[in-house]
Amino acid sequence: MKTRNYLILCGVISISLVLGLLFVPAFSDLVEQVILLFLSTNAR
Repeated sequence: MKTRNYLILCGVISISLVLGLLFVPAFSDLVEQVILLFLSTNAR
C-alpha cells in the first residue's frame, strides 16, 4: 500500500470514528465501556 493511500485510509477511519462518537450514542457508550474495561484490567 502506498503512503498516500495509507494516509487517506487513516483519515477516513479517524473521521468516521469521531463522527460515530459524536452522533451515535450506542456506539459512544460501547467505546467508553471498552476503554474502561481495558484501563481497569491494566491498572496496577
